[in-house]
Amino acid sequence: MRIHSLENVDKALQFLKEQRVHLENVGSHDIVDGNHRLTLGLIWTIILRFQIQVIKIKTEDNRETRSAKDALLLWCQMKTAGYPEVNIQNFTTSWRDGLAFNALIHRHRPDLIDFHKLTKSNATYNLQQAFNTAEQQLGLSKLLDPEDVNMEDPDEKSIITYVVSFYHYFSKMKALAVEGKRIGKNIPSQLPRTSHPRGGITRNIPTPW
Repeated sequence: MRIHSLENVDKALQFLKEQRVHLENVGSHDIVDGNHRLTLGLIWTIILRFQIQVIKIKTEDNRETRSAKDALLLWCQMKTAGYPEVNIQNFTTSWRDGLAFNALIHRHRPDLIDFHKLTKSNATYNLQQAFNTAEQQLGLSKLLDPEDVNMEDPDEKSIITYVVSFYHYFSKMKALAVEGKRIGKNIPSQLPRTSHPRGGITRNIPTPW
């Protein structure tokens, strides 16, 4: 069984190398033998390469941000601009009171969050509400618990990983909405015209059944 596990991990590592993912001092035996430090480092490398580095946000002067992390931070700042008590400056303490998570959800789905009833002092409730709403209404896995965030020094990588899931979800929803509008505008012009028995022109609109 061990040899099979090593072969499987080798295939995964080879794929990462083909994708030009930098792997430093990690081999299949490290993962199979349960080296926590190297395994967690590899997981973060995968998240960084395939979830975070693809993020590109243009600034007001139409320039792309310098790094994917900066781009994600800028996206969060843009989406939460104007929300009281929300001032995102980092991926650690700026999220402790839970308001930033709720603001992100409210900005895109105001029907899910009554943001103006939230208070900065009730961090545990704020975080729990945001995490539950994201999981139950948006289908985003609950990667964090309130105590993981409402602490003196929250883990930056953990918060980035969770926030990235919001970015990709809402970006996908925006793309689908734009595509839906585009299709909706094109359908009327593409439908064949027919004459109405009483005169005039109608369009043949197919029925859904």
